Amino acid sequence: MSYVDAGYAVALVVLAAYALSLIARRRRLTRAAAMSSQGTAPTVGAPPSPGDGTGRTAVPGDGQ
Repeated sequence: MSYVDAGYAVALVVLAAYALSLIARRRRLTRAAAMSSQGTAPTVGAPPSPGDGTGRTAVPGDGQ
């Protein structure tokens, strides 16, 4: 194996390691974004939450 071939092999290994780190970072960021948006805003098409906007839910028989 010549030095040129070894240089190409090292460059390919470094690029592959960098690509794997980018994939891992993207998955981490996607997971973090999904967790941070969970419960903070309703999703598109979600049914409206019960209640009249006062924070109370209607319970049958409580006089509302």
